[in-house]
Parts: sequence; C-alpha cells; structure tokens
Amino acid sequence: MIPTVPVKLTRVPQWCLLAQVGGDVLPLSSFPCLVGRDPAAPIRIVHPTVSIGHAEFRQNECGLILCDLQSTNGTFLNGERVQGQVAVQNGDLVQFGGTVFRLQENSRRVLSATSQSEDVGDLALALAQFDKLFSDHSFIPAYQPIVLAGSGKPIGYEVLARSCLFGLEMPAQMFRAAEYFHMEAELSQLLARRALTMSPSGVHLFLNTHPSELGDIGGLMHSLRGLRTMRPHQPLTLEVHESSVADISTMKILRRELKNLEMKLAYDDFGAGQARLNELIEAEPSYVKFDRKLISGLDKSDSKRKRMIKSLVSMCRQLGIETLAEGVETAGEAKACRKLGFRLMQGYYFGKPSPITPEVCPVAAPEPRAARWWQWWS
Repeated sequence: MIPTVPVKLTRVPQWCLLAQVGGDVLPLSSFPCLVGRDPAAPIRIVHPTVSIGHAEFRQNECGLILCDLQSTNGTFLNGERVQGQVAVQNGDLVQFGGTVFRLQENSRRVLSATSQSEDVGDLALALAQFDKLFSDHSFIPAYQPIVLAGSGKPIGYEVLARSCLFGLEMPAQMFRAAEYFHMEAELSQLLARRALTMSPSGVHLFLNTHPSELGDIGGLMHSLRGLRTMRPHQPLTLEVHESSVADISTMKILRRELKNLEMKLAYDDFGAGQARLNELIEAEPSYVKFDRKLISGLDKSDSKRKRMIKSLVSMCRQLGIETLAEGVETAGEAKACRKLGFRLMQGYYFGKPSPITPEVCPVAAPEPRAARWWQWWS
C-alpha cells in the first residue's frame, strides 16, 4: 500500500492498473470500465486466459467496485476468487485469468500540495511475484549441518528455503503468499525437488514438510516417490512438525511408505506442539528434534527442566530413536546437551546455513557463527 500525507485540498482520484509483468500502466479513464479481450474495451488485455468481457470496474459513493462478468478463468482479488462484486482499494492485487495487476490510485489535486509516498513491499507485491518462485533461478537452497554431539562432525544437512525475490526472501513470506493461492503443499514439494536437484548426491538431507501436506497423504506419497526416482540412493529424512501429527493412522501410513522408499522420518520441534508421547511409540520416527525453546539457555536452567529433558532423551533412546537438540547457540548449551545425552545437535553455533554444490561437499563442521534461520514454513 502507498500511503499519502493527509491534505485539506480537494482531490480527484485517478485509478490505474500496474502490470506486474512488463510494467505496463493501464489507466481507468471512465466508469464503468470494461476489462477484457474486446477491442473496444477501455482496458484491453490480449491474453488467452482473459475473456472477451472479463470484468468491470464501477464507482459508487463508497468507492471503487470490481465485478466479475462470469469470466471463464476467473477474477481474483489478493488471491481470492471474486464472486459477483467486491470493493477494492489502493494497493490491491487484481488478477484476470493468468494476468496480474496492482491497483494504484493517483490523486490529482485541485491545488498543488506536498505529499510523500513509501513502497513498503506489502503482501500484494509478494503475491504478484509468487509465480516467479517456480522459475529456475529464484529459489536458493541453504544447508544447515546436523552434527555429532561429541565430535561436531556433520552427519547430514537440513535444507532451508531462501529466495532472491523482494518480499519473498524468507520462508514465512513465501508460504504466506502461497496461502492466498492454496498452494502451500505445491510450494513445499517444489522446494524439496529443487533442493535435491541442486545438492550433492551422497549427502544425507533432511527435508521439511508443510502441515498441509499431511492433509493429502496421497499427494505427499506421490511427491516422495518422485524424489526417490530423482535420487535412488541418496540418504533422505522427511521432517514432520509435531503439531501436524494429528492422526496416528496417517503417520503409520507415512512411516510405512517411507520405509519402502528407504527414507527416514523425523519429528520436528518436539515439545513445542501437541504431539503425545504415545505417538513416538506408534509411528516410530528415526529422529526426534527437540524444539529450540527447550534448548535455549539450557545450561543456565534449573534442575527440574534438565531432569525432564534428560528423561525424554532417555526414553527416546530406549525406543531406538535418535535425539537431536535444535537451536544450539552457545558453547554452554552444547555442553549441557551432551551431558543430558543428546547424540546429535544443530544450530548456528555449529555454522549458519550456506549453499553447497555437487562439486563441493563439506566434510567438517563450519566455524561457529551467529545467525537466525527458520524452517521453510515457519
């Protein structure tokens, strides 16, 4: 949204559509203003997904209205399909079929006045660029080492998503945009495929999932089979956030399929969500990643907290489950985790996520450094 400094002078709004591909500016010169492929339309968009009479902008006492004219491929406002008519405002993202525009209001003042505007890179801009995430050069995978607690030697790498697109650099922004198109699962699976393509073939990779993928177990299975086809022999572990573990029967199906594909299962952020201890026994994950909130300041915490974590670590080990401490930030936290029995650790104390290529595969833990990184979907 582009805010302006309030003035007392009368102003007449002038609206335009700013194309998000190509940068064309299409003014809404009069109302009602037809949008479509019709040569006589004031806003003519020559595109196969745009109907001859696709939509119409109208004005009333409340402001600007967008009406869909029963178009074949739909009219969308900020990612939501328009049914009938809807009020629009400055900065909204408007989509006609497969074409995307940003609605912009320019004020023509009766007398000149000083104003200022600021482009804040809001959600509309991110939505406009969302399709570019699926291009070949916009996704940048980063790999964070998972190390042995005793030696600090990497045994694998968690893959984290980054983007070079403004407003979509971090996973929270990517998946916030994906929600508007109901494409969270598709985005997560794309990131997994792209990361696998760009990674060394012999490295053990920990791949995140989005919670929505557990709602379509068939689609997730299809995606996993595709990953295994891409890399028949690469060690792979699928991370499932514990708050996504709502149905034990679904987890059993997932665990069985992973076993058939020679993949492993990890419960992520254990201790932060709703997972029951019983699910550790029933679904048999290979790894349990203890949430960073449990690990933060562990060396300075009271004895009750340490005893609780130690008992959980001991229980997991008795079940044959590897325990991993996430978010280790200091030497003190690392020492406390070793003392409590953690075999694996991860966190920016052991190195921040960084690119690796098939030609260069790190074999030792990077130097400790501080930087905060998040999961794909968090």
